[in-house]
Amino acid sequence: MESVLDCIPSKDVKEFLIKHPISLTVMQKATIVSEFGSKRQKIKLFRELAETTGNDSERILLSTAIEEIAKTGYPGETTNKYYKSLFPHEGFPLYPFLEVCNLPILFHKNDLITFRKHHYFVSDCPCITENVDFTDECYLCYDLSARIESEEDLFSAHDHIHVCEAETASDKDLSKKEQRTLVNVKRMIQNTSDRHSISCRIRNTLRR
Repeated sequence: MESVLDCIPSKDVKEFLIKHPISLTVMQKATIVSEFGSKRQKIKLFRELAETTGNDSERILLSTAIEEIAKTGYPGETTNKYYKSLFPHEGFPLYPFLEVCNLPILFHKNDLITFRKHHYFVSDCPCITENVDFTDECYLCYDLSARIESEEDLFSAHDHIHVCEAETASDKDLSKKEQRTLVNVKRMIQNTSDRHSISCRIRNTLRR
């Protein structure tokens, strides 16, 4: 499990999972490795998962993915075709290695987080009951380095940051410009009509 955890970018999430281990299936582990692991880590850990799984279909899927990862760095069309032959119906992620992992949600609405050296304001958190695949396990955030003075600015500055990539931040980490932007963001999303309008636009964007 620790080798899979090594792929997770967020130190906060890694430390939490070391202290509070959770049970993950082979496909959930493969999802984390596929999303965040280096090419070397993907090949190494996929081989280990293929050797440990007791499911023949999972073993073939992982072995097929290893061949494509070795060539391109990512699972490709052959892996996708085999996956879809296993799960032709609705109820599963559209593509392999996108399993919902129900990873810990360490931050809450109105928290500040860091992602790739930018500071973000958390507006909404993942809803476990509505998660369809791994990409749903994200915080809805606003980039405080952006210029946000209108609803259009707010929409343009929104981002979806995966729980595995969010790091802790505090007010003390913000520049004066970011502090002013934070005030603007809080003021805008407190307005009910603006919040509803922006949320609808964001949902529509995600469904395209």
